[in-house]
Amino acid sequence: MNPGAPPAAILEHLPPLQSCDRLQLHEGDVIIHAPGFEDRTMAVGTTVGPASGSRAILLDYIPFSNQNRLPEIRELLGAAGVRIEEADIIGYHRFEPDDFEERLRARLIEQGARRAVVDISSMSKLAIMLVLNVCRQLDLEVIVLYAEAQTYRPSQEEFEQARSQEEIHQPTLQVFSGVYGVVRVNSLASVAMQGQPTAAIVFMSFNDVLTQVLLNTVYPGRLFLINGRPPLHRWREAATAWIHDQVRREWEEDNPVLSVPDSGLAMPKRIVSTLNYQDTVSLLLQLYWQLSANHRLLLAPSGSKMQAVGCYLVKALHPDIHIEYPSPEGFLPEYSTGIAGRWLLDLGRFSERLAVIADAERREYLEIPTGDRL
Repeated sequence: MNPGAPPAAILEHLPPLQSCDRLQLHEGDVIIHAPGFEDRTMAVGTTVGPASGSRAILLDYIPFSNQNRLPEIRELLGAAGVRIEEADIIGYHRFEPDDFEERLRARLIEQGARRAVVDISSMSKLAIMLVLNVCRQLDLEVIVLYAEAQTYRPSQEEFEQARSQEEIHQPTLQVFSGVYGVVRVNSLASVAMQGQPTAAIVFMSFNDVLTQVLLNTVYPGRLFLINGRPPLHRWREAATAWIHDQVRREWEEDNPVLSVPDSGLAMPKRIVSTLNYQDTVSLLLQLYWQLSANHRLLLAPSGSKMQAVGCYLVKALHPDIHIEYPSPEGFLPEYSTGIAGRWLLDLGRFSERLAVIADAERREYLEIPTGDRL
């Protein structure tokens, strides 16, 4: 077993993220979409091509917000020939989602779904994991759609101003309206390794309070922070590192840094792309094999939406990982604006894909290399 080696053989079985201008729907396709308030929630209307026999399931967020654009999405998809009935509007309670999977599963079966087209552009990260979990259980083909925003808050100017004033909790850096607390769901929980010290793996965000709420709830013995590196807006990597710097210092032994000359910043060494989910899968698998023999692993998918996709893949491969989600109470209206790149991830038949990855992982981490045999 060689837990430090990058699992190249595993990554070969992870399909690439592709730029997507248009996806043609077919009979038996079901779009699963969570209409939010952001501009990019509407990208699905110009991304999917109509086809007779296609359906949709729309998540209606609870607590209700009149800013969410569910009626507009329903009208847009309906005009494109996608069939949506009243029963296809499924409530999703962001803080109490335990019965969501059962209702989603029943509706997909009723629709005769063969392929799920999961648009995660404005979907809660916990909802992403739950939707993918149902798709795996139903052995569906899965395509993930993701639209980036053109601009995100806070702006670089707001970050620089807050940093110059050394006000780490500067209000202009808060993109959430508040923090609800930690949400857990039975299907993503695990009782494995109870009694062993807990190692928490947490993705950084623009609110270190989410991380602190988690730590105050689960009291881990070790904390492994993961920073995100956007393909654009690269300054955000430094911003999230700065926001989490105090937390990182409190857990310094498990969170080594790189010194960046003339910046005054200590940048975490543990970094993955916010867009390329393969980075997330690779790092999480390395941490799993490094820690799982002696620790109960707790994973908090509090980073980007594509990082949440990577988190689910690793959770599906290792059910002993326990998921805890520190949940924002809500988002400020100016959280993001515009629509930028649109992406497609074709996972194929999900259960088969996971079986192939699991086999590659066993060979990577458990088989003794031929040269080491006597």
